[in-house]
Amino acid sequence: MKKILRILQGACLAFLLICQTAALAAAPVVDQAKLLNSSQREALTAKIQQVEAAHKIKIGICTMQDVPGGISIGKYANNILDKNFANGENGSIVLVLAMGSRDWYISTDNKMRMRITDEAGIHGLKNLFLDDLSNGDYSDGFNHFVDGIDRYLSYYEKEGVPYDPGDEFDIWAAIIAAAVAAASGFFFAYYLICGMSNVTPAVEASAYLKKDSVDIFQRQDRYLYTTVTRRQKSKSSGSSSSSSDSSHGGGGGKF
Repeated sequence: MKKILRILQGACLAFLLICQTAALAAAPVVDQAKLLNSSQREALTAKIQQVEAAHKIKIGICTMQDVPGGISIGKYANNILDKNFANGENGSIVLVLAMGSRDWYISTDNKMRMRITDEAGIHGLKNLFLDDLSNGDYSDGFNHFVDGIDRYLSYYEKEGVPYDPGDEFDIWAAIIAAAVAAASGFFFAYYLICGMSNVTPAVEASAYLKKDSVDIFQRQDRYLYTTVTRRQKSKSSGSSSSSSDSSHGGGGGKF
């Protein structure tokens, strides 16, 4: 009887451990670096779950002190995505922070890569949260990251093409640029006009020539040789901050 009870207790303990591991693996926010308090983490988790449900995707945010195993943060982010966030119907995306080295990296799978591109998409997302991370406003940075994903995917679902922040037309920026250009042109023209106040026309054409400075009666050209050297241009292997491959997209840097 005692042996049966011990077997049952062991089975229950194993079941609880499996459930706990599964819950941790499915958690969208894994804050090992302790950057968020409990209320911030709960609010961020709720926002992530709302965006995930709206777009049928998976989002992960993972923080740590140092990347384990001595591998690059990009490769580690890809591994985290494949292990814990690889079942997004329309794609998966993970943001990883390493506080010891002040590195960040965003990893995407190929489905998400079509919606948030490695160039314009990752660069645009970075601009939404990087200042917050640099200033230590981690909760704001993570929320801006999730809001950016929501905005980019909403645009893709409506327009059928990835969102590019460079395509946006800012009317106020255009007005300011036009005003600055007009003011600069006015003051430059005024400066030129003032500089011409001491200029008077000459009576004869010869007055425009400096004496003995031009000799139009003797000309001599000397052509020796030409040496042409051609060198093959080396091909760039890509940015060192990117660890993307055929099955992953993304990019990263320092904060």
